[in-house]
Amino acid sequence: MQLTWADCWMNHKEDSLNSSEQSFCDAYYSEAPTHRLYDLRWIFLDVDEDDVSEDWMEVQLTNLNSVFLPWGFQFQTNEVVIIADAVAESDDYYEEWTLREILPDLRAQLGLSEDEQMALDELKDELAARHVSQEELDNITLDEEYNTAAAFRLASRARSESITIVIRPGLDASGKSGGPPPEFQISRGSVLELRSTLLNGNSLTTLPHEMGHFFGIGHTHAPDYNEAEADFGFEQRWTRMAHDGEAIRRVVGEDYSQPFGEPYLAYDGSGQDLVEHQELMGEAFVWPTWNFLYSGDQEKFNSLAEFVQAGEAGETIYRTNFERNYGFDGKSVEWYGMNCFWNDSASEGQCLFGEDPVIRLNNQHPLLQDSIFFENGTVSNLMSYITPPYEDVSSRRGITDEQEDMIRFTANSPMRMLLYNHCLGTELCSDFPDNQDDSGGDDSEVGPVPEPVPFCCTGTSTEIYVAVGIVAVAVALAIMRRKR
Repeated sequence: MQLTWADCWMNHKEDSLNSSEQSFCDAYYSEAPTHRLYDLRWIFLDVDEDDVSEDWMEVQLTNLNSVFLPWGFQFQTNEVVIIADAVAESDDYYEEWTLREILPDLRAQLGLSEDEQMALDELKDELAARHVSQEELDNITLDEEYNTAAAFRLASRARSESITIVIRPGLDASGKSGGPPPEFQISRGSVLELRSTLLNGNSLTTLPHEMGHFFGIGHTHAPDYNEAEADFGFEQRWTRMAHDGEAIRRVVGEDYSQPFGEPYLAYDGSGQDLVEHQELMGEAFVWPTWNFLYSGDQEKFNSLAEFVQAGEAGETIYRTNFERNYGFDGKSVEWYGMNCFWNDSASEGQCLFGEDPVIRLNNQHPLLQDSIFFENGTVSNLMSYITPPYEDVSSRRGITDEQEDMIRFTANSPMRMLLYNHCLGTELCSDFPDNQDDSGGDDSEVGPVPEPVPFCCTGTSTEIYVAVGIVAVAVALAIMRRKR
């Protein structure tokens, strides 16, 4: 079985790598990979087997690959588990069960023994093999309580070599996901969640959007503003920098003028290297942010340095994309809702700002072009809620160069480096594009976060269900279906 970065890191620290393992680690975990191919686990909770269509998964997967191909990310199905009567499934995120009570779910996902104590021991063995710390393992008992999210995140951590997608009816949005935490020896894994109503729907935007969150990029928009323009709140946000800006300045320079690039922690790095990488994860969220901000009369920032300079000078900085809630307090206003949207009548992307009069900018405005909208306005940012019409692939598939930096950086985070990258040491990814500059161009701008449920999205009812066949990726749909 292929070694992960985490295997190489931990075994290097223990001086236990043999010569062939050392060669593999040297070749593939000394610098960032150019391409990535990850396994997916589809876990269906409280969903009947007859309601799960292979065609639906294939369409979702092919579309996901179409969206992420320009950035060198691809995905393949590794496992499908259907638990028709799941224990730990509820529309109440705070409802709890003991581990003893949720063992049926864990058996279905992980193949654990019927005997309770044996199942617990096997679970801990699976987690230990994936570098969960002994302290964390000691806290896992049959009487330990888990809420809905914690239950399937425990199972996902025991399969951390794959990306787990949980499809369930109790989710309060179309999808939820979040970026990786800095610490990788914890027992809480990462999961993308999709609402099971998507099985009967037509959305091609939700899964790629949530995968964007999984790799650390937040929404383009600010939620719940009752002003005509959304104040970014520079001072408050800047003073919340996790390490006073020192971590981000190590990368972009004291004047914030250097490119972010793709910071990478080599498997044989020092403990201090790990600390600095973790500190950067607490501050890197600021790197893509300035693309979605402006000052003055819709004046675009051209760099992080310009953004910081304006903020430190006391200028008011605004969000380009935001959700305005006017109309619910009795005021007479011209609009509310998302200020950036696809205008069907004009057949173009537009954004509204201010009032008396309302300013309407189209997709070609410098503030919007190649940040909110791409490809002459026919494509919107992956992390927005703006969905132009599409033909054969989701039209929410554009990201900025800075967002691309961010997904690569978080893909290099220790928690995400628990994943198997099937490109390494194989020819599976030889057909991937070499040009990585072809990027097409609920929540705050949080990237890596300690609790991986900060992001969510809602689908739209106007999306058209289409089968797409753009990317020829070998998809192993060796489906392992289990019912409790």
